[in-house]
Amino acid sequence: MKQIILFFLIYSSLQAFEYNLVPQKLAKGVYCFFGKLENISKENGGNMVNTCFVQTKEGFVVIDSGPTYAYASEAYVQMQNIAKIPIKYVINTHDHDDHWLGNSFYKSKGALLIGPRTYEQNVVTGMETRMERTLGKVLYAKTNIVMLDRVVDDNLTLKLGGRAFILKQLEDIAHTKGDLVVWLEKEKVLFVGDLVFNGRLTSLRDGSLLGSLRTLDKIDAYAAEVIVSGHGFQTHAQSTTTFKAYLTELKSEVFKALDEDVGLEKISKKVTMDKYKEMKLYDMLHARNVLDAYRELEMVEEEE
Repeated sequence: MKQIILFFLIYSSLQAFEYNLVPQKLAKGVYCFFGKLENISKENGGNMVNTCFVQTKEGFVVIDSGPTYAYASEAYVQMQNIAKIPIKYVINTHDHDDHWLGNSFYKSKGALLIGPRTYEQNVVTGMETRMERTLGKVLYAKTNIVMLDRVVDDNLTLKLGGRAFILKQLEDIAHTKGDLVVWLEKEKVLFVGDLVFNGRLTSLRDGSLLGSLRTLDKIDAYAAEVIVSGHGFQTHAQSTTTFKAYLTELKSEVFKALDEDVGLEKISKKVTMDKYKEMKLYDMLHARNVLDAYRELEMVEEEE
């Protein structure tokens, strides 16, 4: 009996992870898969990120390829159920691995990979990723790191099948030092990657609080009808509101603590911002965000 149980355990572990992806239509020819509001785990297979695809007359354009090869291959099946057309481009909004580890699958399908300069700077073939460490070899199987075909330094406009995709970096540093937005001007759809979070907290570890706030003002200035974030389910025009409120209060509270000469060792206990405790990943990320904000703001004047 023990041998039978062991056999089934081994057999089950070798089966492909099922993401059960279901595309949500946001506009004509615009679809997204929405990930869970939680951290990476073996249980979710890294499915905690939003990825999207846009149908054109000549092929699909993918915005962020997702956390694994298996995720991308499952997403591809869903695309082909909509239209039997090729994947022409994959646009990576920034260099955090949950957004681009499906690249190797799409590369095998002939897609051209596009992303920010920071991808080229920070992503190294053969390096161990955060996703690989968390998921393990079975769930991560076939996932490989591939380099970009084209790097965006500031802005780029792609035209494909009657649609225009305007790629732009809005600030030198915001969530990271290389965040791209993708603007479908005619459709009034804006893909913003991790420049916007809703339903859960962000991480400031690679970015800037002040840069993030400046970027949010620029995002709002697009007057988009649909805003697709890297994490979270809201896509309406006001989906930046809660995120901006969190960052604005964080800035205000840390400046106040600096005025009161609160030291680095006490700042996290001082700036708790309790009304955000119900947000997903508050316990994991808020205290670190306070520390990162403190280190940034202690070097600037409060009128910033």
